Amino acid sequence: MRKLITTFAILIAVLVAGMSALVLLVNPNDFKHYMVQKVKKRSGYQLTLKGDLRWHVWPRLSILSGPISLTAPGASQPAVTADNMRLDVELLPLLSHQLHVSKVLVMHAVIQAIPDAAAKTAPAGPIAPDDKNAFSSSLGHWSLDIARVSVANSLLIWQDPQGEQLNFRDVDLSLHQDASRVGQYRLSTVLTRNQQTFSIDFEGQMDARHYPYKLAFSVDRGNYQLQGVSLPEQGVKGKTTFTAQWSPLSSAFDLTNFTLHANDSDFSGEASGTLAPALQLKLNLQSQNANFDQLLLPSQPRLQSQSTDQQNTTDDTTDITRARTPVIAEKNNRGFIDWLNQSEISSQLTANQATWHDVTIKGLEVDMHNAMGVMNLNTLSGKVDNGQFTIQGKVDFRPELATVALHTQLQRIPLQIVQPLLQIPPVLRGDISLQGDFTGQGLRGKEILTQWQGHSSVELMGLDLPQMNVQQMVIDAVTRASNRVNSDPNLHPVIPDMRGDFTLADGNLQLTRLAGENAQVSLNALGNINFTQHQLDITFNLLTRGWKGDPGMIALLANQPIPLRFYGPWNHLQYSLSVDRLLKNNLKSRLQQWLKDNDKAKHSSS
Repeated sequence: MRKLITTFAILIAVLVAGMSALVLLVNPNDFKHYMVQKVKKRSGYQLTLKGDLRWHVWPRLSILSGPISLTAPGASQPAVTADNMRLDVELLPLLSHQLHVSKVLVMHAVIQAIPDAAAKTAPAGPIAPDDKNAFSSSLGHWSLDIARVSVANSLLIWQDPQGEQLNFRDVDLSLHQDASRVGQYRLSTVLTRNQQTFSIDFEGQMDARHYPYKLAFSVDRGNYQLQGVSLPEQGVKGKTTFTAQWSPLSSAFDLTNFTLHANDSDFSGEASGTLAPALQLKLNLQSQNANFDQLLLPSQPRLQSQSTDQQNTTDDTTDITRARTPVIAEKNNRGFIDWLNQSEISSQLTANQATWHDVTIKGLEVDMHNAMGVMNLNTLSGKVDNGQFTIQGKVDFRPELATVALHTQLQRIPLQIVQPLLQIPPVLRGDISLQGDFTGQGLRGKEILTQWQGHSSVELMGLDLPQMNVQQMVIDAVTRASNRVNSDPNLHPVIPDMRGDFTLADGNLQLTRLAGENAQVSLNALGNINFTQHQLDITFNLLTRGWKGDPGMIALLANQPIPLRFYGPWNHLQYSLSVDRLLKNNLKSRLQQWLKDNDKAKHSSS
């Protein structure tokens, strides 16, 4: 044991003596010119080392520098600046005139990926390949090898093709590559923009053998988080993996084997495109579950609960206006709109299940193409409950309010879903089918009703008015007006399925035709709904069956529609049902007819 300890002590002494001798005999400033020339030869960049280089022997043998800068050929600003740099070198290679740098560490650097810091090369000037055998004789017999590069606590300034600069703070990059420029990396950084913070922590493989023509890399483990205004309260966070290729000379990229988990949503697929001069992006994604409520909708305080079902129509209307307003697109989300106006994007998305404004959509399919703010919606379709929808058309995001021209098909979509989305009181139950063409401005529910115009056929199925029973109102009015008839107590009239047409213009929906019948009721309706003033004026004409009593009265009720009119503001709705007048007018008509028939009979007999 004593001999082993003695042996280790001798080795340590030799090592300390060797390092001390090296510090005394080798001047690190002898490497300065060599490193500058080597960087110049291999990359064309100009390395500037200010101040003297000095040795640092603990905890590892290193060369420390003063302020440094790295400038691209022809650039007016340096691409990299830092207060200092540390080169970890190996001792034994120095004895054979080899500067083996095991690691380069730069802290508190400023990296500028902006046009002023980019290389200025001749348009047709080729990039010479590396020549590992040729170097200036002034470099002596030294050779350089770097295995690891680390950048810590630094700032990356990147300018997008539209000229806006983004600051990536707290940049930590660790790169380990072999002699063929294949290796591993780890990158973490934080981006703050428009009161939103985006942070990433990626690690994976990198292949720079063909750089600058092509850079291939993969993200084998990627964590990210997005927080801030206009986002869900918990933000958007998750994991991602993909394989990518980047062509710096053409700004083109290609992503394959792409997976993304965002909150409780998942996506997979491929993406490709270019970043300059304008963003061009092609997406093809699939999803098992896409919860857009957890990805897109900002959190808003709810001032009143929607849990009670005993509220009347007035309460329902107030509750809708106070709760989170359903929208198709945020009106003030100009950052996203400006991004669309400066991009060309083709996207295809299929999702087994999607959630949007608490609506579950099965089999969602989206196929759209955006060209500088003009979006052609080739397909937007899906299934909701037992119904389905298909929307096609064009949306122009360039004006302050987006302009739309859409062909819409709905088949058996529940009214309980449609009414909240359009911000109208939930007074009806049932399903709606429609097919029509609409144009207008805006994508919010209120804008759809007040600034769109168009014509559509419509069908209402399983219709019910929870706040009132139209048929019972008529039956009660008839039995109060006359004791000659009464209704069958075992008969429970149901509103028939109704078909018709409507037009929408200037916030006014005009029912041009709406009618239906079943074994108990024949019903038609005419009138209009004013969404701007929140008023309506609709008259329902009902023929009810199943009466018992006087045959003449039964015949009258079977052939004379009874009008029931609803009118006034939504929150103070009124109605009129004039059965007495109808019966009196009919009795007068029958009396006049009897007198005419009697008079004819007298004349014929004479």
